[in-house]
Amino acid sequence: MSASVKQPAFVVEVPYTTSPKMTRYEGPLIDPNPEPRYLDAKRRELDLLGPELFAQHDTPQTRELISKAATALNCANALPIERIEDLALCLNEDVALLENDVLTAICFCFPSSWVPAKRLGMALAQIHHPVADGERLVQASPKIAHVMSDPQQGSFRRYVWTISNSAELSQHPLRKSKAIPKRVEDLYYRLETQTTMPINTSLGRASLFLVKVEVCPLMTFWQNPEQRIQICASIQSMSEAVLEYKNLRSIKTLLLGND
Repeated sequence: MSASVKQPAFVVEVPYTTSPKMTRYEGPLIDPNPEPRYLDAKRRELDLLGPELFAQHDTPQTRELISKAATALNCANALPIERIEDLALCLNEDVALLENDVLTAICFCFPSSWVPAKRLGMALAQIHHPVADGERLVQASPKIAHVMSDPQQGSFRRYVWTISNSAELSQHPLRKSKAIPKRVEDLYYRLETQTTMPINTSLGRASLFLVKVEVCPLMTFWQNPEQRIQICASIQSMSEAVLEYKNLRSIKTLLLGND
């Protein structure tokens, strides 16, 4: 990672949990100055896999909500932004729109082992259903979706981390690396910063879901003894289902053997 690239936050929790941990957030919703490396990477991914990465319900209501979100995020140009992929190309973050708890638009250029376009039309509980040990997350999803879209509640933020064998921002199933890590130096820390933004509208309830993906060498944290212990303890606490879901079985063996 070059000196000009900001280091991701270290948010490894012990014990590891998939339970919803959204906390109220009053800071900036997006990076104020989109970085060329993110925008260039998004364009490359869209050129490669565009139809799998973005989709939207092409209705006047959805287009209006995307335009309102773009204005709220100071992304509006001379012409209104009404396509979700156009909004995503103004931001470091990936974006999704929920209307009345249903996903009606999404552009995720850097997904984590799933196909964004296939989630269109799903409620939040359906989207969360594949998550290993995610029963509490699925049960809480209707309430989460309702709170996300309530302007009185404001914005919320949560972090999702993992360890990967790839430095690529995209972990789309067709872009997954087949490299077999043999050393800690072959591994990468991957962090998703997930932020919600309610959209004021008379068209029902709506919210934007923003995801900033960051990747750095695992050694960034592994060389710190306290952080290394925390990483190992968190992985040790993961269930077999979570290890399988996050593709961490062999990585667990590698890391605990190097502890």
